[in-house]
Amino acid sequence: MTTEMVVHQEVGIVKVIEADLWHREDAIRAILPDSMDLKRFVKTAMIALSKNPDLQRCTRESIVRSIIEAAEAGLEPTGMLGRAWLVPYNNKGVAEAQLQIGYQGLIDLARRSGEVRKIVARVVYEGDKFRVFQGSDERVVHEPAYLTEDPLKIEKFYAVVTFMDGTNQHEVMSKTQVDQVRSKAKAKNAAAWTENYPEMGRKTVVRRLAKYLPLTPEAVDAISKDDEREFGPQTPNGPVGARTSSLRESIKAQAAEVKVIEVPAVEIPDGPIVTEDGVLLNAAEVAEGAPALYADVAPDPKPDKCGALSDPALGEIEICGLAYGHLDVKGSKRQHRSPSGSIWPA
Repeated sequence: MTTEMVVHQEVGIVKVIEADLWHREDAIRAILPDSMDLKRFVKTAMIALSKNPDLQRCTRESIVRSIIEAAEAGLEPTGMLGRAWLVPYNNKGVAEAQLQIGYQGLIDLARRSGEVRKIVARVVYEGDKFRVFQGSDERVVHEPAYLTEDPLKIEKFYAVVTFMDGTNQHEVMSKTQVDQVRSKAKAKNAAAWTENYPEMGRKTVVRRLAKYLPLTPEAVDAISKDDEREFGPQTPNGPVGARTSSLRESIKAQAAEVKVIEVPAVEIPDGPIVTEDGVLLNAAEVAEGAPALYADVAPDPKPDKCGALSDPALGEIEICGLAYGHLDVKGSKRQHRSPSGSIWPA
């Protein structure tokens, strides 16, 4: 029997985890939003843990990690479906805890941008009147019949966001589409899906709606991590996963278009090194190991300054600081003048 198991039995896993969290008090306080109280957050997590025997059988490390992830997202892991909760799952024979964000949690994350007034997510059952209007006056009309709440009678899910300027955006998914998303989840047969299918369907349609929403960097990070926990590292169909993947590919494409050149090996003691594209470098810095790769930017066809270099015979290379296309006082030949006063012929 391991030492950890003995501690669990003698003290109780809830007390052990609570001690772990308070041992990390400074770190958790640093990542918790200012609007959330640390004492309340820890107490809420412990209540949820104490009410779930299956969760208590998970590894100590996974429970602490999941609670810290909830702190990063700024969501209380209440144990009740809605914003966030901890889910026990089997990882190659080992019981581990995993944070799961509910549809209300996704809504909370989306509203933090300050540009979202309201988001609603609804279930459409058999017998309900449901119409979707597209075009210039896009809207959703839903008249519930309240005849059933049987998950087997679900036909659709939809979510509507109202922005601060009064405009709306909606997303509608059929039950078949939601089931297709579920089939790709790592815990597709876990209690979250088998016992709370309507809530998971709402979360799925809100997640898809998220691709239209202005999100804070913290919200993007929280939703991306939730996608990864639920679907694995590759989430091409997730709104945030698709957006971040597309961004990475765009950055790679832009980087590939930038021509990179190597600084010429010109030996000029204590003087500047000039590349073919006119970039002025310091030879001493290059000799000390400074990066010798620079983007090849086309020179300005009409520069403000002349920029011509003086003759090395002057003892120190200087740059002409006069206006582009200048003439000397005689008007017959161009000559160059540095800001320090040095003069040399063109």
